[in-house]
Amino acid sequence: MLTKEEKAYYQAIKALKEKNYTAASGFFRIAEKQFADREDFRILCETAGLLLAVKDEIYNLENEEIETGVG
Repeated sequence: MLTKEEKAYYQAIKALKEKNYTAASGFFRIAEKQFADREDFRILCETAGLLLAVKDEIYNLENEEIETGVG
């Protein structure tokens, strides 16, 4: 039987594969309690956070172009 944190870790990996970085970040936060000391977990967690930040920045830039009529 998997713990809540283990299930969240697997869900985070699945969300990353589906490019759903928001969900992945949320699942990594749940899994963090059990896996924070693992290097592979930290790398994936940080990567998901960076991908989410980039996706958000692209979204903001695209909306800014639409609002200003540039692009």
